[in-house]
Amino acid sequence: MNPRSFYIAVTLASIFFLILCGCATTESTSKAIQPLPEEKPKEIKLTEFILGPGDIVEITVYRHDDLKRTAPIDTSGRISYPLVGDIQAGGLSIFQLRDKIRDGLSEYIKEPQVTIRVTAVQSQKVYVLGEVGKPGAFALNTPMSALEAISSAGGFTTDAKEESVMVIRGKRENPELIKLDLKSVLEKGNVAQDIQLQAGDIVFVPPATIADVSRFAVYLSKILWPISLFTRDVIWITE
Repeated sequence: MNPRSFYIAVTLASIFFLILCGCATTESTSKAIQPLPEEKPKEIKLTEFILGPGDIVEITVYRHDDLKRTAPIDTSGRISYPLVGDIQAGGLSIFQLRDKIRDGLSEYIKEPQVTIRVTAVQSQKVYVLGEVGKPGAFALNTPMSALEAISSAGGFTTDAKEESVMVIRGKRENPELIKLDLKSVLEKGNVAQDIQLQAGDIVFVPPATIADVSRFAVYLSKILWPISLFTRDVIWITE
């Protein structure tokens, strides 16, 4: 082999070796979340959406352009609207708010046709804690599964117990604990284990060192609820 051919062979071998090392390092330091099989996206039903602090609504009245308003819902759950005054919007559906504004305007306008459109959602949140890259609270602007929430939180760490992820749902006094085997979702495509989250859900990814995850989750829920209440007005946005 001439010197030039020997140099090229050594260079190619070195590049190949570095690529192998890089792949091995990436695999050992993180567990990538693989894309799930494509499913038809689930639409948010307006009848199920409940307004809350931080949400922004756009209000229009047919043939009354002067009454068009973009109204943020304040921390007390209220908005202010011309002719009607302060309205408790938090806790109402879009249609209930529409009816309340329509009834208030009826004293001044004959059969007002009111339309409500949500332009920003900030009240609906889920919390992802434990063995993930970036724990925090995330806005539930669109339907989100447990695995999608974990992906938004930076994915699993190398210490994560992927087969024992807990979703803590409901009231603090009597929480519902849902155990998910997300490892089977990633490795076998078992999408039935990847449930859709609800506002207020806490997704906890335990470390592999915990043996009885369900028992620990009951204990943990007592600690997590005050934290979730404290962070209800804070959202960590992951790029």
